[in-house]
Amino acid sequence: MGAPDTYEAASTPFVAWLAVAPKAAGFIALTRLYVEGMGQASLVWQPTVAAVAGMTIVTGNLMAIPQQNIKRLLAYSGIAHIGYMLIGLASLSSNGIAMVLFYLVAYLFGNMGAFFVVEAVSRSEKSDQIVAYRGLAQRSPLLALAMLVFLLSLGGIPFVAGFWAKLYVFTAAIERGLYGVVFLGAVLTIVALYYYLLVAREMYIEKSDIETPVAVPGLLGAVIFVCIVGVVGIGLYPGPWVESFQRVALALFT
Repeated sequence: MGAPDTYEAASTPFVAWLAVAPKAAGFIALTRLYVEGMGQASLVWQPTVAAVAGMTIVTGNLMAIPQQNIKRLLAYSGIAHIGYMLIGLASLSSNGIAMVLFYLVAYLFGNMGAFFVVEAVSRSEKSDQIVAYRGLAQRSPLLALAMLVFLLSLGGIPFVAGFWAKLYVFTAAIERGLYGVVFLGAVLTIVALYYYLLVAREMYIEKSDIETPVAVPGLLGAVIFVCIVGVVGIGLYPGPWVESFQRVALALFT
């Protein structure tokens, strides 16, 4: 309930950190409690965790649709992504936990990259409204392309990091028989693509009277580039990351 207001009110660089770091820390702590602390007793909670995952996915994606502020949209998107990660946790297997870790890394590059683009546009346009991105592809084509790549990764389009993250989480859940929540997650992924592509439409289809390019400071441009490399690199070569996380997760079940 607090995420959208917090994301909208706080400075964008802080939000970029807030959108990723506490989620990662929370999932790591939850995994150790759920897997190591509870052991076999955690199987009792599997249906509950799966149900919470489904409700979180539905709430986050549906609430993101009417948003006109890009930071509020990404806040509700983040809530939905928590639901997808909970699917991996609900699978209660080494593969499921490994895919949660993989998802966190893919989400880190995609989400932080999107927020860094938001920071660049916000500095230039003095606005966080989605209409501020109108005609961005004509004014700053590289910045618009970067934002498109990050949105497609968050939406799970092949073949960037977010696609593999969702696919691997769904696969781990299917292996444990969680067909209902996987089906729900797949359907809501299409809904997520709708509101991400609304931003893309503003950048690439809608016209703007402003012709001034968006100024991107050197350091900000560098971190955006690093995030693009992460999103595309993991998308093209997910294998080494998956194998590393599987080794880490297997230790929890040994």
